[in-house]
Amino acid sequence: LMTRKLYQDDSCLWEFSSRVRDVRSGEKGFEIILEATAFYPESGGQLADRGTLDDNEVRAVILDEEDNIIHVCRDWKALPGTEVIGRIDKERRLEHMRQHTGQHILSGAFIKAANIATVSAHLGDPECSIELDCRALDDEILARVETLANEVVRDNSGIDIGYFDREELEKLQVRKIPDRQGKFRIVSIGEHDRTACGGTHCQRTGEVGLIKIIGAEKIRNRVRLTFLTGAAAVTDGILKNNVANRLSTHLTCHIKDIPEAVEKLRSQNAELRGEIGRLNRELMPFEIEKLRQKAVAIGPCRIIFENREGSDPKTLRNLAGELAKDTGTIVIFMFGDKLLIAASTDAPLNAAGMASLFTSKIGGKGGGNPALAQIGNIAEELRTDCREKFLTLLGHELEK
Repeated sequence: LMTRKLYQDDSCLWEFSSRVRDVRSGEKGFEIILEATAFYPESGGQLADRGTLDDNEVRAVILDEEDNIIHVCRDWKALPGTEVIGRIDKERRLEHMRQHTGQHILSGAFIKAANIATVSAHLGDPECSIELDCRALDDEILARVETLANEVVRDNSGIDIGYFDREELEKLQVRKIPDRQGKFRIVSIGEHDRTACGGTHCQRTGEVGLIKIIGAEKIRNRVRLTFLTGAAAVTDGILKNNVANRLSTHLTCHIKDIPEAVEKLRSQNAELRGEIGRLNRELMPFEIEKLRQKAVAIGPCRIIFENREGSDPKTLRNLAGELAKDTGTIVIFMFGDKLLIAASTDAPLNAAGMASLFTSKIGGKGGGNPALAQIGNIAEELRTDCREKFLTLLGHELEK
């Protein structure tokens, strides 16, 4: 005997009473099955309700294979046959109702505006998504669909729940019918959308508040569309409007011109990076000669150890590589929490070996090959006397 689902006939049933049919111990706590419940289990892409049973917190609501709804509570005392009071977390349920109704409206809008079917849906906290049966979406289609969806919200159409068998459904324009027999619970949103669904929904479309598409990405040769509804959509709009206003102030342009202004900055940045690279190449011979003069002789090696805070990593690698062409030369550059090590082919110690020595005796993580190695995650307290410690270690190794 499966649990009677009270939420299917009344999504706004916040409190109910029912007898306990079974209580058992599970991995996450006590598992309670009632004769009837208003708690919606996680299913159909919709998150589960939360609330209390006789003031015990309901931590999870699960639909088992026999269509029973299991309420998971950490604490429980009532025995089977006892009457208990259930209370639904109203705000959480209302948000889920707005999300689910919003998803139906959006899926219906994709059919009407672009003849694109919804393959699956997932309602989140707060982001929701639908997977669409198409390979790509352009901005024009997205704008058309979002506009149509919000027109349906503004129309404040009634939402009806009805039960029909397969023969009766043939007379209705139903978006999606599950492949099974029996009665189907059909959610009708005015004349906009009609589909089989077991979830909780608003009573009128206006309760959704707002539907806002916030992203689209290609996945498994389909498109996953992310959207928000209700208060979450409003909050997202406020946040993005504030960001856009700040950007327009910094870029001294109108909000609609931000993309063009950013593209101009990207282009200028690329030009400047190219110019910096050219200047670095011109200055490199002078920099190499300057660093050669700072080399310290330890045994048969010439060691160059420099703090290059703020330097470009690529430039440092090129510089270290050029210096390591000198006979018996070891180059060590420190920048931030990183250490770059280069060694000439005839040096008695190679770069990978020195990196291993540093990480085992001093700290950090990293490695490399005989010519070039890098260490990262060097703790801040180790950086002050890092040079002295490492040179001492290298001196001991060279004496062996």
